[in-house]
Amino acid sequence: MDRWILLPLLGAFLIILASGFVLVLPDDGKEIDESGLQTFASDDEVIKFLKAHASRDTTHTTGPGPEISTDAPLAPATAPLIESDGAVDYSSTNVQVAGVDEADIVKNDGQYLYLLRDGEVVIVRAVPADEAAVVGRAAVDGRPQALFLEGDRLVVFTEEVQDDLVTPEGSVAPVPVHRTVTSAQIWSVQDRAAPRLIENITITGNYEEARLIDGEVWLMTVEYPEPPDYPLPEAGGVRPPIYTPPVPQQYYAFHTLASFPVAGGDEASAVSFLLGEGGTMYVSEKNLYLAYPDHPIGESVIHRFALTQRGAAYVATGMVNGTVKDQFSMDEAGDTLRVATTAFQNNSTSGVYLLDDQMEVQGALEGIAPGERIYASRFMGDRLYLVTFKQIDPLFVIDLSGPTPVVLGALKIPGYSEYLHPCGDHCLIGVGRETSVNEWGGTVTGGLKVALFEVGNVSAPAVIDTAIIGTRTTQSPALDDHKAFFFDEKRGVLVLPVYDHGQNYYPVSSSPWNGAYVFTLSEEEGIDHTGTITHESSWDGRVKRTVRFDETLATVSDLSIVLTSLPDCTRTGAVVIGESPAAPPVQTGGMPLPPEISA
Repeated sequence: MDRWILLPLLGAFLIILASGFVLVLPDDGKEIDESGLQTFASDDEVIKFLKAHASRDTTHTTGPGPEISTDAPLAPATAPLIESDGAVDYSSTNVQVAGVDEADIVKNDGQYLYLLRDGEVVIVRAVPADEAAVVGRAAVDGRPQALFLEGDRLVVFTEEVQDDLVTPEGSVAPVPVHRTVTSAQIWSVQDRAAPRLIENITITGNYEEARLIDGEVWLMTVEYPEPPDYPLPEAGGVRPPIYTPPVPQQYYAFHTLASFPVAGGDEASAVSFLLGEGGTMYVSEKNLYLAYPDHPIGESVIHRFALTQRGAAYVATGMVNGTVKDQFSMDEAGDTLRVATTAFQNNSTSGVYLLDDQMEVQGALEGIAPGERIYASRFMGDRLYLVTFKQIDPLFVIDLSGPTPVVLGALKIPGYSEYLHPCGDHCLIGVGRETSVNEWGGTVTGGLKVALFEVGNVSAPAVIDTAIIGTRTTQSPALDDHKAFFFDEKRGVLVLPVYDHGQNYYPVSSSPWNGAYVFTLSEEEGIDHTGTITHESSWDGRVKRTVRFDETLATVSDLSIVLTSLPDCTRTGAVVIGESPAAPPVQTGGMPLPPEISA
């Protein structure tokens, strides 16, 4: 089904509605003015541009893009706990912004789990626990990346490499060319035993990120144009309009942003931008921001795109000193973007920047923690909580209510946090590593660390309690994937997926321990370890996600789903969803034991 909005060149003007606004450009394809977007009149112009900018020294300018307006309504914020028709309240994906769902490998509707593994979608009835079972499977083409669940429809994102032969200019012999294409497959799961593919939307490039806002999917792909043929982006087999903002780059990549409603019935839109390589994406309910480092000058370029009823519209480009670590280093408050970065020139320092709706810096705080770099950031209202690290973990409390950010207080403790999560009005959870200093002054990394901070007194943040799990070989996916982190604020329940491979590594290794640690957190009692959930001792038995249905926890790996009851973590059921073809043999001496916990 072809439902793309892509309008061709019309006489002397190019009128583009696919991106959610109208741009009128002269037929020579040049930018409207110094601060506008450059567009291209033909494929040859794009290729000529790429060849001319394949490697170059750059100068930099910033400024607003074309003026746009949108009356698109904002999506209502959703709570992390949802009431379902089946009298089950259940958790959802741990997302950064309420109302902005993030694609993940596991979704649920209060009774069923929908998960991706090994080239298929698996649908599992999870409650009641004694009736838990696989009820449906659907093979998907390509490499599954993530999915959304919206009503009785799934959107499954996959990648697939397409091979072709291209004859370079001046050559008589064709050469093989490999190109990645991302598919957004829309499935009906009204009949969970027999999922049905409704539509397949294809966009060239690698899957980058996806968001779901009020039933509308926003998908970003990225593709690096390379000789000899310099392949150009396609969406549904059609060339989307291509723009580049006035920030020359040493190397370019096509970032294609597509949007479409899960329910169907409306056209999909797509627009492609020639931007710098790499990128960190942050999405609010009304804007999308893409940040990437501008080498070699040590700054970050940040582009702002409005998410409108008709698609994505470029707004403006700004630049800040330093590098953006991840999506939690950016946050939108009203029309202001707040950004935390680390600059690595000479002696590293960190900074916080406030940018207006045209991406001009209006306020800045620089020179934070010389010699250290940012490990974790969390914006909460008018506060920024920032963790930097070299040997000691400073937690900074920064006020953002005025025109210039101000440090209100700081706390220094051993170790560091790599992820921060709010816990009520006055507390903050940190997940990271314990560290110590050896006799030579070097830093020694220890076990996983869970810390509960009291931040109500902004001038003197304090540690309420800590828990250390295992040793340096103990790992958790929650350190670099916030969707693996589970916290139920209503019950104060924290679940941390953990695995430990011991001192050795595959293939010469004892079997790893896989499972999850369950804690109860409170400002009064601190951190209480209430249970440990054990999964298969296999290299693909690692717990990836946790979901709660009423008082039942479901911990999910590629091999199985283990169901346990709260608060005592008694095992109530399990569902096998796959086999482990590459599991190393279990050595004699019994099953591995879970890592120990210390305060």
